[in-house]
Amino acid sequence: MVDGASATQYDSPVGTCLGLWMWSAVGACPRGRHCVRRRVIAAVRVALLFVLALVAAAAWMPAVHAVVLRLRGGTVDRAITVGRAVDTVLMDGVCITNGVAVVFDVAAMLPGALRIELRNCVCDSGAQLYVRGYSGEPASDRSLEVSVSGLSGGYCSLVFVHNLPAHTNVTVRDSTIVTPGPMRYSQLSGLTDAVASPLVLHATSLLQTQLRVSNTVLRSLHAGGSAVYVGGDVDLLSSAVVLDGVLLEASGGPTAFAMHVASSSRLSLRSHSVFSVTNVSVESSGGGIVLGERLAVVDSVLRFAGVEGSVASSLVRCDGGTIGAGGWLDLHDVWAVGEASSVASLSGVTLSGGTVSIARCAATGATLVSGLKIMSGAVSVQCNRAGGRVLRSSGDYRMAGLPSVSVVPCDGCAAALACFDALTASFTECVCSYRAGGVGEACLPFDVPPARAGGGGGAEGCVSGVTLTESVTVGGGRATACFDSVVFSGPITVAVDLRLMDVFADALNVTLRHCVLAGGARLRIGGLSESTARLVPYALVNMTNVTSLEGTIVLHGAMPLHSSVLLANSTLRATVGGSQYVPTTRGHARFRYGPALVLDGVRLLSTRFVMTRSTLVCGGGSCAAMLVERGLGVNLSSVFYMDNCAVNSQMHVMYALASDLRVSGGSVFSIQNSSWIAPSTEYDKAACVFKDVVVDGGSVLQIVSSTFRLGFAMLMANTLTVTGGSWLVHRNNEFRTAYVVYVVNGNGVAFRDRSVWSILYNNFTYGSYSSSIAHMTNDWPPPSDARPIIYGVCNEARGSTVTDYQYDLNIGTPVTVLDCGACTMDAVCFAARTSSISGCECVCAAGGYGGTCLPAAVPDGLGPFPDATDTEVRCVHGGSIDSLDVPDPGVRGLCFVNVTFTAAIVLGLSHFDAPQQTLNITLLQCVLMGLSVKGSDARAHLNVTSSLMDFGALEFKGDFGASSQILVAGSTLVTTSSPGILFSPFFSANSTLLLLDNRTEGNIYSLIFLVLLLMVAGSL
Repeated sequence: MVDGASATQYDSPVGTCLGLWMWSAVGACPRGRHCVRRRVIAAVRVALLFVLALVAAAAWMPAVHAVVLRLRGGTVDRAITVGRAVDTVLMDGVCITNGVAVVFDVAAMLPGALRIELRNCVCDSGAQLYVRGYSGEPASDRSLEVSVSGLSGGYCSLVFVHNLPAHTNVTVRDSTIVTPGPMRYSQLSGLTDAVASPLVLHATSLLQTQLRVSNTVLRSLHAGGSAVYVGGDVDLLSSAVVLDGVLLEASGGPTAFAMHVASSSRLSLRSHSVFSVTNVSVESSGGGIVLGERLAVVDSVLRFAGVEGSVASSLVRCDGGTIGAGGWLDLHDVWAVGEASSVASLSGVTLSGGTVSIARCAATGATLVSGLKIMSGAVSVQCNRAGGRVLRSSGDYRMAGLPSVSVVPCDGCAAALACFDALTASFTECVCSYRAGGVGEACLPFDVPPARAGGGGGAEGCVSGVTLTESVTVGGGRATACFDSVVFSGPITVAVDLRLMDVFADALNVTLRHCVLAGGARLRIGGLSESTARLVPYALVNMTNVTSLEGTIVLHGAMPLHSSVLLANSTLRATVGGSQYVPTTRGHARFRYGPALVLDGVRLLSTRFVMTRSTLVCGGGSCAAMLVERGLGVNLSSVFYMDNCAVNSQMHVMYALASDLRVSGGSVFSIQNSSWIAPSTEYDKAACVFKDVVVDGGSVLQIVSSTFRLGFAMLMANTLTVTGGSWLVHRNNEFRTAYVVYVVNGNGVAFRDRSVWSILYNNFTYGSYSSSIAHMTNDWPPPSDARPIIYGVCNEARGSTVTDYQYDLNIGTPVTVLDCGACTMDAVCFAARTSSISGCECVCAAGGYGGTCLPAAVPDGLGPFPDATDTEVRCVHGGSIDSLDVPDPGVRGLCFVNVTFTAAIVLGLSHFDAPQQTLNITLLQCVLMGLSVKGSDARAHLNVTSSLMDFGALEFKGDFGASSQILVAGSTLVTTSSPGILFSPFFSANSTLLLLDNRTEGNIYSLIFLVLLLMVAGSL
């Protein structure tokens, strides 16, 4: 029967009458997230009585035609039950509100193929959606399909209860279901434990049935709630329950669970069933996935693959049960990232004839899996991490909680790790071949999505001498991502995802050498959360001789512990109009900043970040050479160094979008030996802008030996807090700006816990903003509980020695003034790591580094370019050139970006004195009057990209060594010469010639191959 519902179309006279009443009783659903009850008028109540009479009569009459219930739009704010005389239900864009229960009574529906579909509905205010089966044996004369898509459940629960018909298919996808408070499960008893669960399976038996939840958020916010609740015994017989691409979130305190099988309930998998949790994220303030005390897996698969979760203890927990004959518990790529957490606790679980496999899992804590009792069967393990180390031997696994295992090497394979034995015919060359009834790579009884890409495998080596014009994600389970002489061209994104690399290797290596980013290309490196970063081996990211023209390098997320990031000998240029980078911070997507370098949620954990001997240029009214999103954290004895760099920006050098800078845990943030030019004349447009700046935990923020030609301010923040015995240093700088430090909030400056500010040997003068202001700070009274310790030594303001720091530099608190040449340990050294001072030289105690005893080691490789031994290829940017000099010995190539050649150029590779080296010749966005390149048997990579030649010819002559590459891409060659491009080279083995997306026009021939392309094992 149908009670109190509404519809728009029916296929029987009774249904037509019923639909007329429903349409009059249901108001339009507002577009907002929450539904509001519309008016209830007396006429509707009269109609309700009439309709109930009709429905009662229909129940006694034979059903000639089924009622198809279709409801589009409107609001349901009264409890309804849909069942008798119905075989199809469609609810599209309906609001279900007011805490009501909508029950789809499958047992009361007509025999045959039944369908229930909810599309783009809203479920709010504590409403419940029930799919109710049979309390006893299901009828065999019907099948059921349930489809829920686009459900927006702001305060809602979806419940599957009692036994569903055989051959049922349930799909829940693209939905968000939230239960922020307790639910009143009005239709069923025994659900008191599920106080707030978006998805409930209760007292149900699934026979040849599939229930799949994909691309969905299940979120419980109430105390003791769970994102998925299983109660009242749930049995799978030749059935599958699959959660794929789901977020399970439970934030209701320590008694909340991501998934909770009640302790009194049974979860049973038999007869080739599958319960699969794949590509799932778990966020819980309490427990993770709890499987209860009565688990039974017999001739079936319980699978967790690609699961990552932050929980207090074990990500997967089972307090009792059996993995019986033919049963398989598969833990693959499961990451427990909570503090001191383990992958699984299996106390009370007995392995009796089944199989347990644990591969490529990782736990922050020292325990991987614990508690499993082995009666018979096998436990196979491969390439797991626990407590920060890779487990390699049976002894390692014994210490990690598994006393008896079969260890498979990281580069090996085994059927026990990869295949469901009951449906596997053979295992050959690491591939499972299935028998009848098996599907997929693992020969499972049902088609189950694979885990995300990652883990070992894949060829190592460098991508070299090519142009990338399509977006790609790099990882593929390899320990190395390498690009050598690669052009990233066009509005593409090349992502190097550390999470997808071989996280069980000793280290991860990301290398860029002699690469070019052009035309809006984005290179994105990172991808780790702070908790996940603690499970990944350290990463070595080296970017040298990188040239970017309207490209963007993005560093994203936390770096693994003890990592190193180096950007050296590079030139990065971008403009607001040319850069394709779109900010991802909420509310900023419509703005453009033209950054050359982006730090997106970067967290340095015992990590070295060094940018040295590089140039960043940004053009445009709102430009920021470096953009910071989601905060920048330097923690756990990390270092951030900008050394020997030149930054030229029309507006900002470093601009943070609603983000803080936090330097903590004995770390160092240093700007040194650098030059900043940002000549904006606008008020409050500083070169470096953060929301709040915090230096704490015995850390150092230092600005040293640099020149700043700026407008309004060098650094601007809402607050500046230096605590925990930390040190703020401005030493030996030239500041041409109105304010060096501008703090927006009144009382926004705080120095506590004997933290020190040293202002030493600086020169202050006017910048472009004002010809009358050259101050250290704006007006600021320190908070009443903070008395800063400030030292001033030998500073000069506007041509005169500073004696009165309040009058001359506007510092609104007493300053301890020392004479030039006078030194005290507190003023010139980081006192916490200094044992004494000798003259003006600091003598470091244990844990002190460098000339001032900094709390973290000073990175190697800082300083200017070496004079004589430097052989790296650096790019010439802009300007005009009419000839080329003979290269210095050892130099391995030439690079020109946006250069105009005013005469024809002849480039003989024989002039390079670089034996056994690959010669790299790059011309990007150049204007040519003719270019002739003559080979010399040396291996060469020649790259002419996005360039214009409107006179002369482009010629390649001579002999090119093995593995040489010539690329001409995206260029226009219009010439009166004949031909426009001439090739007459001899190519040795494995050489490549690429002509891509060019426009060529010659007087007679646009392109001539003068010889028969003598290529030995080469390619064209």
